Amino acid sequence: MQQYHLYTARDFALDEYFQEWVLRPDVKNTYYWDTWLKLHPEKKNAVDTAIQLVRSIHFRDYQMTAAQKEQLWDNIWENIAADDMTGLSPAPAPVASRLRIFTWKYAAAVLLFVFLGTLWLFMRTQPFRTVTASVATQPGQTKRLLLPDSSEVLLNAGSRLLYTQKEPLVREVWLDGEAWFHVKHTKDNRSFIVHTYDHLSVEVLGTRFNVNNFGNKIAVVLQEGSIKLNITEQQDQHVTQLYLRPGEMLRYDKTDGEYSKSRTDAEKVTAWTHGQLVMDEYTVADAIQFMQQVFDRHVTVKDPRVLRYSVSGSMPIIYNADTMLMQFEKAFNVRFNKRDETNHVGEN
Repeated sequence: MQQYHLYTARDFALDEYFQEWVLRPDVKNTYYWDTWLKLHPEKKNAVDTAIQLVRSIHFRDYQMTAAQKEQLWDNIWENIAADDMTGLSPAPAPVASRLRIFTWKYAAAVLLFVFLGTLWLFMRTQPFRTVTASVATQPGQTKRLLLPDSSEVLLNAGSRLLYTQKEPLVREVWLDGEAWFHVKHTKDNRSFIVHTYDHLSVEVLGTRFNVNNFGNKIAVVLQEGSIKLNITEQQDQHVTQLYLRPGEMLRYDKTDGEYSKSRTDAEKVTAWTHGQLVMDEYTVADAIQFMQQVFDRHVTVKDPRVLRYSVSGSMPIIYNADTMLMQFEKAFNVRFNKRDETNHVGEN
């Protein structure tokens, strides 16, 4: 483990991992250095100086001028001509000898043409560049977006998503909150991995699925295709792999690492993507969780028995906290009382 707390600005500038963060930032190294700086604020000046040092180093691409290219051609043909004349007598060369010379010159010209053509194609090919993008939603707000790889994402309220591709065949997303994904399948089978900042990640090739990473629970629901779940056991760090089929859900508890797989109605779970809240034996406790997740509105109850009140049906999701509270009041026949920015639930 590097003792970065002892580093000077010069030490940081010479450190490869530090250089990678400055020149090629991605989700992982940015998270590491942001966290490290919070723990070591006294090193901020040294880090800022080191960043300037790293960014001040530039590498200039070498390009030949037109005159240099012409000189190169002249040198090539002069060398060919000199080789042709070496060891030859003033008398005319035999036909076979002249034929060998012509064949050699022709082969040399063809090889040179092929080499220059290959070099031109190589220079025309753009090198792979790391791609990083991020987006966030406020409480009461959703966003539909296309990732750089053309995959579609609908980000629910109060959520954050970071996308990175630092290797040609690997696409990675880091999700805090809830999002619905329609992952684009690529011809070269690039993997697509959703990380949850916890011990669970979702790996897919092309599919539709929903990930809810709010609070202490993670719920992954598959609509279409297939996905592989990588779960790191909290006790021995062993990685367990599970596969989901369409219509299956995996629930993961962050507190103890327990998880379970079950059948579910994926269309109901993902109805929020169409602006509907499907309530299947929906309780007041579920409504409170919805208000906290989508609007960051905390609700308490006077009588815990009220939490068990339930309804079934559906209602439109209106991204306005007061309007949704009124809809829940009608659905559950309860009244939400606002007191010092905290909502209390009481019976009518």
